[in-house]
Amino acid sequence: MRLAPLLALLVSLQALAAELPRVVSTNLCADQLALRLAAPGQLLSVSALSRDPGLSGMAAQAQQVPINHAGAEEIIALNPDLVLASRRWLAHNRAELLREHGIEVLVLPFPNDWAAIFASTRLVATRLGRAEEGEALVAETQARLARLQQRPRPLRALYLRPNGGSAGRDTYVDTVFQAAGLGNHQALRGRAGWSRFDLEELVSDSPDLFVAAAMPGDGSYARAAYSRHPRVQQLLASRPLLQLQANGWGCSDWQLVTSAERLAAAVDALAVQP
Repeated sequence: MRLAPLLALLVSLQALAAELPRVVSTNLCADQLALRLAAPGQLLSVSALSRDPGLSGMAAQAQQVPINHAGAEEIIALNPDLVLASRRWLAHNRAELLREHGIEVLVLPFPNDWAAIFASTRLVATRLGRAEEGEALVAETQARLARLQQRPRPLRALYLRPNGGSAGRDTYVDTVFQAAGLGNHQALRGRAGWSRFDLEELVSDSPDLFVAAAMPGDGSYARAAYSRHPRVQQLLASRPLLQLQANGWGCSDWQLVTSAERLAAAVDALAVQP
């Protein structure tokens, strides 16, 4: 008799999944939202990259879902109602072929601020028929952001990659810094978007601390030449260097709040004054 409630629950979950659109995700960042929002049994497949724990913050969940390599033929064979894709995928002109087979394609934006992140979350949740789950995720993230803002952290932080790359205003890195209560050194210098940080500027106007993330490819000898410069090495030794996990950093979605929390906690543990 104890099996009866469990069987009833399984039947109800199967019925719910049958009423919702069947979904395939072809992009790592789309995978994250799909894995977080989809109902059990609704997600037919995610991209192969979603299982890489170095890239994906949802790698464990992705192990439970079949993978794809974003080929039009394999997607058509899965017979989904909806495909989540990126602009880069769309450039291969596969969308029209899928539409000819009655498959809808939703191209996800890559937002740079919380308002756009929440809008993207709501968009995907609604198209999945999971609007309530989307609203719950937005509300949870907003509450975590509010808690972060309760403690000021008046320090200037510079995001610096081994190749000299950095991020100014209108980037998701700037969004994380703001969430953690930090000043973005690059943005405060009037810089926007993604660019390299000039070595002379780094020496003459140094930040209070550095932030780095182990992004794919950054470990190669050629790409890390900037970080090997003696003056950069000297600065890195004289300032706190905070390392973030790449798998919660590369996609501009709700998971950025986790990066902000980790960054704030690391800053709070420092005895650094502006």
